[in-house]
Parts: sequence; structure tokens; C-alpha cells
Amino acid sequence: MSSFFTLPASQRKRKREDRAGAPASKKRGVDADGDVRKKSGKKTTERDESISGSDLDEDAESVASAASEEESGSDSDEGETAADRRMKLAERYLDNVRDEVDDYGFDAAEIDRDLIAERLKEDVDEFKGRVYRQIASDLAFPAASHAFFRADTQTTTSIAVHSPYVYTVSKDKTLIKWELATPAAEGTSTANGAESTSKRPPRPQRKKPKQVRFTRGLQKIAESAEEQGHTKNILSVAVSPSGKFVATGGEDNKLIIWDAATLTPVQTFSQHRDSVSGLAFARHISTMSSGEQLFSGSFDRTIKTWSISPAGHAYVETLFGHQDNVASLAAMTIDQCISVGARDRTARLWKVVEESQLIFRGGSAKNSYQENNIDCIAPLPPSHFVTGSDNGSISLWSIHKKKPVYTVHQAHGFDPIPPSEEHSPEADRQTAESNARYLRPTPRWITALTTVPGTDIVLSGSWDGWVRAWKISDDKRTIQPLGPVGGGTLSTDGPDTPSKQLEQNLASADPSHRQSLTGPQEEAEPLVKGVVNDIAVFERRVETAKPSQVPSESKSNSNTTSPEARGLCIAVAVGKEHRFGRWKCYGNNYHKGPTSEGRNGAMVFEVPFSSDKLGKAEETV
Repeated sequence: MSSFFTLPASQRKRKREDRAGAPASKKRGVDADGDVRKKSGKKTTERDESISGSDLDEDAESVASAASEEESGSDSDEGETAADRRMKLAERYLDNVRDEVDDYGFDAAEIDRDLIAERLKEDVDEFKGRVYRQIASDLAFPAASHAFFRADTQTTTSIAVHSPYVYTVSKDKTLIKWELATPAAEGTSTANGAESTSKRPPRPQRKKPKQVRFTRGLQKIAESAEEQGHTKNILSVAVSPSGKFVATGGEDNKLIIWDAATLTPVQTFSQHRDSVSGLAFARHISTMSSGEQLFSGSFDRTIKTWSISPAGHAYVETLFGHQDNVASLAAMTIDQCISVGARDRTARLWKVVEESQLIFRGGSAKNSYQENNIDCIAPLPPSHFVTGSDNGSISLWSIHKKKPVYTVHQAHGFDPIPPSEEHSPEADRQTAESNARYLRPTPRWITALTTVPGTDIVLSGSWDGWVRAWKISDDKRTIQPLGPVGGGTLSTDGPDTPSKQLEQNLASADPSHRQSLTGPQEEAEPLVKGVVNDIAVFERRVETAKPSQVPSESKSNSNTTSPEARGLCIAVAVGKEHRFGRWKCYGNNYHKGPTSEGRNGAMVFEVPFSSDKLGKAEETV
């Protein structure tokens, strides 16, 4: 006998009951047959009638009003265009603004706050790379004035600027604080920038920076009776964006934080296991910490991050990846930095928060001069940077590509081939020239590189005695030469002469004619008497000067007008030797005179604008 459990699965399903007669609604007051319950039927019908009646009345009123408006609008707007209607709205808005000003008055303080807020927004946009200003063509680099300043020190290895102060470090464990001289505005003749009304002849304006503080070697701290300071060569220096702290790193593996006002050591870090070769502060305070962010690179192949604040200084973390000495680094944005690893020929973008890095490899075998070291790097936020190599090339990189976007070969030209009596011991001149027939001129090493963030300006230095300016194209795909800073004619072996053409001329020329091709006969006398070890730059504006140095007109208008752009201030660290070595490079130029072997110190260039107005800003996202 079959049962429910012995039936097949296809026949085991229970049949659903016919629910056609089931209640279609479970609303309160409705029975299974869909009729309204008798208990509340009367009140419900009355309420429905009132609601429906009000809806009908409102609909009728709205239709009537719309019809009347259409009739009136058709009469008034007959023959009126869209432009006329916009003009009427604008006039009505202006009338409302005038009425409001007449009723409530004119609030100058509120307008000042709006201007300050707008300026702060522009600074943030510029920092994040959303504003890109094309000002390189408006600057008169050949007309730049210059001044050399020095103390009794050895080779100046690095320089940092926080207007109006400059900080220099040297190989004899010296840290010096200088005060820059503010250039006089047009039409002024006194040192403070105000027009002279007296009959006495005006005093000459000070051009050289003035020494403010000086410290060397170890210092005893009064509070703890502990000695702090560097015991070996200082290789790098950086100043915080707030201007309160100065950081230095040296060959003694120390990173020291100094009080910028008094140049007293605040704290010493010894986490690095080799020389501290580079330092860079992020331009803004990080949202991840309450302090200013500092990056340090070392010969131990690591990069460390630090938090610097008045409450205390702290080590954050270490970044690993380079296979050789970290020769240079720079802050890209907050929590991001870029670095180069010398002989590993790589540039790396470090993303601290994401704990990742992007690797960019150089050293292409297609170049006629092989790239052995990449020693300099400078940021172009948010997505580009430039590097300088030992083969004299300057490369433009994008973080979206692994290879350089554009490369300028032998950017600072070549060193001349020395005479045969200096490079060969042969007494016979013909034999010496025959032995030297395969010699090629040596390209000048790129020893310093910097940029002006938010603009299209790149500055480079070598041991040829010039600081050269470059322009990044509008599409950020090429680098265009602007010439040396401070005037002078370009040499025949400079960046204006294509390197391939020069090499062909050298290859086809006989040894006696090579010196005429590579010699400095057509070069002007170089302004920088030594090796350019570092470059620091900032934009000159009235707001960066001391209150006593700001013209009276600028003081009265400082709250209602935007800061006046005055040009660029370029500070250059100069020395007889390279900052990482003991070799003398400047003597290879065979210049004559008392400064033929170079000088130790620093130079400052003031680059004015070629016109009164700043070039039109262009925004690119």
C-alpha cells in the first residue's frame, strides 16, 4: 500500500490550497470580502470625501494660477530673448546688493577675511599641484644681480632658505645663519625700501647677507650639561616650513635638530648607521601627526621619517629599497618623498601611508655617455620630477611612466681635453697626441638640482661656474634651456649645441683642432668660482620681508591687495670640492686668476621679472 513516504519525489509535493477566495488586503477595517467594516464606515467615508474635495479645489486653483501666469508672461516676454532675461536678472541682483549695502553698511574686515581665505586656498592648490604657473618666460635671468658671501670655513656642502634667513653648513662642522638683504623696489633708493625725502645722498643698499648666528662643533647644553653637535663633516641642512627648526646631517651618522632662533641643539638622533646625505621637510604639516614631517636619506641605503614639533621630536619609521647610497631626496607631497640611489641608477617614489614604492630605472645604454650615477633629484608635484646624473644629463620623469619623458644630454657642456703635456708623460708631442687620439671630452657632472614648486622653473648646477635655468613646457613633456643665471654667453659646448653634432665634429677633427672645439675661448667669465654643491630658491614677495623693510604703501594695502611678486631669490652653496669627496673639480676649467682653484662660501642671485605684472597663471589639474 502506497503512502506519502513511499511515493516518488515528483508526486510527493503537497498541493497548495486555492487562495482565490483569500482576503486581498489585511488593512485595518477591511474584511475578507473587501467591504469596509460597519463600525467605522461612516467616519471613513466622510474623511475620504473631505480629502478628495480639498485635492480637487487645490488642483483647480493651481491650474487657474498657472494659466493666468502664462497669459501675463506671454504678454510681458513677447519679443524678449534669453540674453535680455539674463540681463534683467543681473540688474535685479545688483539692485539687491546695493540695497543691502545701503541698509547694513560696508564690512571691510569681512572682505579682508575673504581675501585671506582665497590666498590660502591658492597656496593649498599650488602645493597639491592643482595650480601650475608659467612664469619662466617672464623672469629676466640674464639681468640677475649677484653677491658672494662667506665666512672662514671650508667647502660649503649644503644650503637652506626660510626667508629672510639662509642657513649654510660646511665640512668643518660649521652651521651659520645669515639674514638676506631685501632688494629695493623700483623708485626706491634706501635700504628699507622707502623713498628718501631728505637732501642727503642715500646710503648704498646692502647686497650681501649679514651673519646672525654661528656655531661649530660640540656645544654644552646648560640644562643637562650634555655636549651635542657634529664631530665630522656636515653634509646636509634643511629648515622646517614654520621656520622654528633646522635639521642637519653629517658623516658622524647624526641627525641633529636645532632651534632656528638661537642655533642651539635640541635633540640628536643616531638611528642611521652611516652618513646622513640628504634632508627634506614636507611643505605642510601631515594630517597623520601633529608635527612637521622630515625625511632623511643616508649612505646606509635607507630613508627614515621623523615628526618634528615643539612638543617633542620622534622617529616614525624606516623605508628600505635602495641598493646603494641615497645621494639625494626631496619631499613630493605630504607622506610622499622621492629619492635617488646613486650607483643603483634608480629613482623611487615612496608612499609612506600606503607602504609602497614606485621604481624608475635610468642608465640607458643608448646614450653615448653611459649614466653611472644618478645623484640629484627635485620634485614637480603632483606627478613629475627631474633628476641629474654624472654624465651631465637632466631627465624629466612622470610617475605614470617608468622611463624618462625627456632628457637633456650634457646640460652643462664638456670639460676641455687637457693639453698633451699634462695628460701624457711622453716628451715627443706627436707621440703624446697619437696616444690621446681616442680621448673624449668629459661631460660636467650635475652636482645640484632644484625646482620652484607650482611653476615651470628648474635650476641646475655643476662645476662649470654657472647656475643654469630651464623651463618645463606647458604639457610637461620637454625641457627648454633659458640660459645661465646672471648673464654671459653660452659656450660652444653648452646645451644650445646638440651633443650629437659636437661629438661628430670631435670625431672628425684632428687632435690639434679638438682643443679649439672644446676649449672655453667663447665662454664668458663664470660667476660661481667653485663647485655648486646645493641650490635653494624661493619667490620674492613683499610679505616675505621684515615689517621694517616693507614699503609704507605696501603696508597700507597689505590687507586689501594680493602680495606683490618681486622675482626669485636663488642661494647657492659653493666650494672648492664636491660635498661627498675630496677631489677638486673647478680647476679642470683651466681658468686663470686668483680664483682659478675656486672659493668656499655661498652666492645669492636676485632674479627680477621682465615686466611689472606677473605672468598669467594657468591652472592644470
